[in-house]
Amino acid sequence: MNYENYEKWLRTQLLPNLPPNSVVVVDNVSYHNKQWDLAPTSNSKKADMQAWLTDKGIQYEESLLKPQLYNLIKANKKRFTTFSIDRILAEQGHQVLRLPPYHPDLNPIEMAWSDIKQYVGSKNVKWSVTKCIELIQEKVLLMGAWDWQKLCKKVKDIEEQYAMSDCVVDLVTEEFTIRVNEDSSEDSLGESDDDDSASTDDRSSPESRPSTSKRPCLETIEGVIPLSDSD
Repeated sequence: MNYENYEKWLRTQLLPNLPPNSVVVVDNVSYHNKQWDLAPTSNSKKADMQAWLTDKGIQYEESLLKPQLYNLIKANKKRFTTFSIDRILAEQGHQVLRLPPYHPDLNPIEMAWSDIKQYVGSKNVKWSVTKCIELIQEKVLLMGAWDWQKLCKKVKDIEEQYAMSDCVVDLVTEEFTIRVNEDSSEDSLGESDDDDSASTDDRSSPESRPSTSKRPCLETIEGVIPLSDSD
């Protein structure tokens, strides 16, 4: 698949069958992310750099050299990034939602393909290409609306699990940062042995340890059990 073939399919097959005001969910393969109106590169002509900055309403001084102009472009190009398929779909009143990179578990189509591949692999014992195509078509016909609903529900359940675990990431990273800062501050100040022992006692005291009352979300995550003060 390349962008040209994908755009042809998009215009001739997908768009005519989309309900009004649809949201099209796509992953991050290259042909989904072909950029529209690419920003100049470091090898572009100076006039092209100036034209792009002018078109985007970004002020610059005429005396700036190419490296300085390119630094301006790099600092601003991300907010002007647009994708070709987004423009095509927007013209028909549709929106595009991109999945997070490297998250096939949030894509029910990937799950469907996984089921199809398992089905083909279990039956295509001779590894015939013709037989492989037949088995793909056979499995697709066997997968009905109910199967698709189950896959979509599974993705929603995974999304909820990710949302519930967000607080765990915050707590773990924050506690880790605090501990690193405490250790590094002691090293940099060059405190005496007496001071070190005192600070160690402070850190081991119940008052200085994280309270489980601050981590209620851990109890909601399967397999994560917060430590009690007696542990």
